[in-house]
Amino acid sequence: MVTPLSSRGHFLPTQQRQIDLKADVSTALVTELSPKTNYSLTVYAIYPSLIGDSSTVTVQTTPLPQVSNFRVIEEGLFSLRLGWTPPIGKLSGFKIFIPRSNRPGFTYEQLLPGDTSSHVIDSLEEDKKYTISIYAVYPQGPSEPVSIVGKTLKLVPVQQFLVQNATTDTVQARWAPVKGATGYRLTWASPDGHIENINLGDTFNFYMIQGLRPGSGYTVTINPIFGDIEGPVTTSKVKTLESSAVQTLKVSAVSTSTAVVSWNSVPGATGYRLAWGPTPEFVGRDRPRQLALNSSTTEYQLKNVAHDTEYVLTLYVLFGSVLGPGITATFRTSPLGYVSNFKVTSYTSTSIDVEWSPIVGATEYKLSWNTDDSSPQSHYLDRSVLSHRIEDLNPQTTYTITIRAVYGNSEGPEISLSQLTAAVSDLEPIQAVRGVKVVDIGVNSFTVSWRKSPVASGYKISWIPFLGGEEKFHVVSAASSTFTIRNLQESSAYKIQVSCMVGNREGSPVLVTARTLDLPKVNGFAALNTTDSSTVLNWTRVAGVSGYLLSWRHISVLETKTEILGPGFTSYKINDLLYGRTYIFTIRPLYGEVEGPISTVYQRICKALLQSFGFSSIHESLSGIIQYDSLSLLRPSEFQLDF
Repeated sequence: MVTPLSSRGHFLPTQQRQIDLKADVSTALVTELSPKTNYSLTVYAIYPSLIGDSSTVTVQTTPLPQVSNFRVIEEGLFSLRLGWTPPIGKLSGFKIFIPRSNRPGFTYEQLLPGDTSSHVIDSLEEDKKYTISIYAVYPQGPSEPVSIVGKTLKLVPVQQFLVQNATTDTVQARWAPVKGATGYRLTWASPDGHIENINLGDTFNFYMIQGLRPGSGYTVTINPIFGDIEGPVTTSKVKTLESSAVQTLKVSAVSTSTAVVSWNSVPGATGYRLAWGPTPEFVGRDRPRQLALNSSTTEYQLKNVAHDTEYVLTLYVLFGSVLGPGITATFRTSPLGYVSNFKVTSYTSTSIDVEWSPIVGATEYKLSWNTDDSSPQSHYLDRSVLSHRIEDLNPQTTYTITIRAVYGNSEGPEISLSQLTAAVSDLEPIQAVRGVKVVDIGVNSFTVSWRKSPVASGYKISWIPFLGGEEKFHVVSAASSTFTIRNLQESSAYKIQVSCMVGNREGSPVLVTARTLDLPKVNGFAALNTTDSSTVLNWTRVAGVSGYLLSWRHISVLETKTEILGPGFTSYKINDLLYGRTYIFTIRPLYGEVEGPISTVYQRICKALLQSFGFSSIHESLSGIIQYDSLSLLRPSEFQLDF
């Protein structure tokens, strides 16, 4: 007999069942019982004419399997997504229920099919905890519930909203993602009331706002979006830059191997990129180089540059990952220094005493001497030695004495002078002129000064080009202490000697060197208003010129076209240029028949392409490589470079 018991242990005879078994059966499976229920099982021995003794046992059935791994998969502002692992067995479905927030004491029930493993509960309240239970429903009834606590999201604003890296027409907005947001609305407004906005997806946490006006203040706001609901607004203010370029780029303290570059700070810049290398005329003397500098740097010393080499350097402004416009300057390093103030301080019939001024960077000095019919003798002196006596010379013999500064393994240019040793019977030698110096340097002239000597009857001034040529001289009276040498070649070095004259006798000459100034160079040379077949060249007027020599050619051909313009020109339009090709334009000032230094600009004839890519320019040709930048806020799939 199978009899269920109530929760208090009482028999429920109305639900009692009887199972008849054969005499040879010693075990039996009792089915169709209720889960988690106490049963009284009684076995009777049945004989043909009577019922024998019985034996009873009380047992409890196990509960129905529950749902496992019941969890909240995703929290929403007004919803919770649930997930679970179904139990093994024949299921009729699942039942989910939660308390009704607007009706305390009641529950909200949801019946789901048996093959379901997730469910979204919506129409909930924002920022509220819910106790959620789930039953596995069997044909025999429901299992014990499994409960969890879930909480809906709170309608919160965007956190860590930063608007930074402003340029003249862009700013960058960054923010921390908001949990559960389906997107974001970014809005920016100018002071005159012009408003723009953009809706962004939930994966965005960065956006560059473009098309802004320079030097203008903007109010930028952002709010998260949760489906059809917009979250609170977060606000930030920013001002675009008046200018995003370096205005002043200077090169100073130029030596044979170093130069100091300085510039004005650009507000909002995150750093700078400095690039330098030889100009086309000096390709091969050094290699192009570049480096990045932080935003606090406004001065940098270039080291290990080649001596006597013209360099072009370009400084770019960095705004985060965006490369701003560049500014260019040129400079030329000094040649290896020659020894200055080289002179004879005294002499006898068998010796000559010489001295000189120190040279920065020299490691030692090489002193040599010889007569016209003898081989040179040389002597190396430490850089700390600034005078030397040459001995064992022949009386009344003219010696040519030269000195060079030595820089490591390189020798600088030589400086030479001549001195006649005294005869054995000569009187006291004439002392060298003191205080000899060049007090004024022009394009075609030098002015030399010296201290007067009480014994002088006059002074002899001689000069010769540093690299050789015709030597000239002029004798002035004893009353003179200055002399202007005229009609010299511009941008040229000269050796100048001043000696004291006593009657017909000439004292030891004192040697100085100087270099005439360069002719003025055309400044502000640029290509503007470029179309598909023409460009307009502009420059700043150079005072005193008789005209300009303008030349241009395609970068890959040698044929050059020229035009001579009058002194009143400051711009010139060139037509019939090839579309998409890069041209080299040069200009020189003319001073009668003399041509001044060259100024060069590179320009690609492609107006439409420049507009579509935003900014494109060729900076310089360094070591045979043409470097160009193509900057764009779009991301083209490829670039085409024609030359």
